[in-house]
Amino acid sequence: MTILNIGARRLPTTIAAPPPDWKVSARCRAEDVDAEDFFTTGKAGQKRAREACVQCPVIAECLRQTRAFDDGTYRWGIGGGLDGLQRRALELEEWLGCRPNLEMARLLVSPPWLGRLTRLRSVCGSLDGMVRALRGDGLMVDVVTVRVAVWWSGGQAPRVAWRGDTRSLRAQLAGDHLDVILRLRSNGARYADIAAWLGVPRDTGMRALKDILPGVEVEEAS
Repeated sequence: MTILNIGARRLPTTIAAPPPDWKVSARCRAEDVDAEDFFTTGKAGQKRAREACVQCPVIAECLRQTRAFDDGTYRWGIGGGLDGLQRRALELEEWLGCRPNLEMARLLVSPPWLGRLTRLRSVCGSLDGMVRALRGDGLMVDVVTVRVAVWWSGGQAPRVAWRGDTRSLRAQLAGDHLDVILRLRSNGARYADIAAWLGVPRDTGMRALKDILPGVEVEEAS
C-alpha cells in the first residue's frame, strides 16, 4: 500500500467565519421605518412599506426568504417588497417555469432605470410591450422579471393587457390565456390563485373563469 504525503506539513485547522447576515442591511430595521406598516391592510401603511422595500439593498434576499416561509395558500403582509397575492402569483409563475431574475429586477428599480420603468408602464399597456421596449434598451429581460420590478415600484402588473385591448376580460382569458389556465388548474391552483396570477380583482377574475370554463364550479369563496 502506498501512503501519500507522509511528512507533509499540515496547516492548522481553523473554523471559517460565517457569512454576514443580510438582515443587518435591511431597510426595515431603520429607526424611521414603522414595522407595523409591513403587516397592515391599510393602503397608506402598505405604500410606506413598499417605499422602504424599494430602497432596500437586500430586497432580493428578503423576497427569497419570505417566500420560503410562506404557508401554502395563506400569505400575510409585505415581504421582499411584495404582498401576499403577488407572492402567490409569483409561485404560480414558477409552476409555469417562469423564474424572475431578481438581480435584474433590482436594477430596474434603481435610480437610473426606475423612471424609465414607470414611463413604460404608462405607455405600453402590457407586460409584453414593456419587455419589448426594455430589450430595445439593451436589457435582457423577460415578462416575470419585469413584473416583479413593476410590483416593487408600487405599480400593478396584470398578465392581461391594461390598455389598448378593448375585449372583455372573459374574451381576453378565453383567447389568450386558456391553455395556461388549464395548466394551472391541473396543478391544483384554485380560481382565487389564478385570479391573483392574472393580476385582476378576485371576484371579477373568478366570474370570468367560471364563464370560460362552463360546468365547473368556482368553489373557492374564502
